[in-house]
Amino acid sequence: MNASPHRQAILVFGIVVPVFLLALVCVGVLAGRAKMKEGHRTKVAALEQYQTAKTQAAELEAYLTIDSRRDKTAYWKSKLEQDVVESLTKNLDKILAKYDSDTLRQTEMGQAPSAGGIGPKTSHPHSKMQLRFEGGFKPMQLLLAELETEMPHLVLESISINPKSASSDKEKGTLQFGLVYHCWEMPKKATPVP
Repeated sequence: MNASPHRQAILVFGIVVPVFLLALVCVGVLAGRAKMKEGHRTKVAALEQYQTAKTQAAELEAYLTIDSRRDKTAYWKSKLEQDVVESLTKNLDKILAKYDSDTLRQTEMGQAPSAGGIGPKTSHPHSKMQLRFEGGFKPMQLLLAELETEMPHLVLESISINPKSASSDKEKGTLQFGLVYHCWEMPKKATPVP
């Protein structure tokens, strides 16, 4: 049986082409719907991330306004930006000027070996300073308190106290203090590679 040209035209344009166009529209709708769902999911995730960041920023802002923490943070940052040795020397000179050399005096200051302690376990820049003093216990306590107030980025790693006997009957014995401080430093800013 030969199909007449009218039947072929009806079959092609009445059934095949509409079914093909309908299938094409369905595939397009499904693909568009999937793309829209993925876009919606991405936007919802971005909105949730934004809202979380906004909440955290508000909490941090509230935290910084209590007890003038913003000023303290700025103070600590300014201390971190200073050279450790220069700042330590300046602060020690200022503090030791309050005491007579018989009461408390500095006998040594230098780089401490960096083995052990908390520094090697981090990637944050740091250095270690070794200090030695000779004097009384109370002036040394006051010096340490004032030094750590002026330089909040110092962490006392170790302290040793040894008695030093008097060389004559007129003198009284003193204590020898050995300190090792861990000094946090400001990370160096990365320089762009040309």
